Amino acid sequence: MNNLLHYARDGIDRRSLNDAVRDYVPSFFPIDIPPGSGANWLSTRPMFNVWWREEIEKIGNDLAIESSLDDKKVKRIFKEHKWEVDQSVEGIGISDKRGKWKYDAYRNRVAIEVELSSRSQVFKDSFKFLIGQAMSQTDVGVIMVRRELIGRKPYFGSVRRDWHAIYTTLPMLNMAFYGF
Repeated sequence: MNNLLHYARDGIDRRSLNDAVRDYVPSFFPIDIPPGSGANWLSTRPMFNVWWREEIEKIGNDLAIESSLDDKKVKRIFKEHKWEVDQSVEGIGISDKRGKWKYDAYRNRVAIEVELSSRSQVFKDSFKFLIGQAMSQTDVGVIMVRRELIGRKPYFGSVRRDWHAIYTTLPMLNMAFYGF
């Protein structure tokens, strides 16, 4: 910890300090994507210059256009954008009664989960991402939810209330949320 004190004295910004201590000590500094970026993103990591951000926003636009979304439509849209669907999560043992967990979509070490049915699934998805990162399968996980409330389904506002609990419990997790 003494090695990090000079960062605080030199006035380093919170984002850089978060990057410096991540993987060493539990830390959480909430960082939002700047307002006016044209999308709803939440992440503790800077998301500038990542190849997948713009692509996920395009997929989100396609998902938002659909009047009623289900698993088949989600898979079809990801396939149209050249993403693999139902990619197995490495590291899940045979004790899992359903066999291996799967990501909704996966490409180039980015795993995606689209939540349409339950807020509690967001926490399960977080653990899937954590396992994928521990097994060196993924670099980042993205959870996509609707931007607005429709019935009792998960949406961006509900995830926004829960994200602090996820990141303080799993501070090493490299994950982002996107509301489409």
